[in-house]
Amino acid sequence: MSSPSLVAEVADAVRSAAKIPSNVAITDNSRLIDDLNIDSLDLVGVLLQIQDHFDIVIDDDAVPTLSTVSDLARYVAQQRGAAAA
Repeated sequence: MSSPSLVAEVADAVRSAAKIPSNVAITDNSRLIDDLNIDSLDLVGVLLQIQDHFDIVIDDDAVPTLSTVSDLARYVAQQRGAAAA
């Protein structure tokens, strides 16, 4: 499970990378493509931003499972945990 502060940090990174206006709400259940209208090119930018911001590597095999903000936050938390172990 990821903390609310991590979800908020991921949401901010998504907003920044995809240039989502501040009047658009981003919640933990926001779907990147369906709700936030992030196209495939912007999705690559979002994933690169997440990798850079959190100093993690997103495995290509994991990308299809990262459809919501909470999915991204959970993945970041897992990668941070794996790095600490």
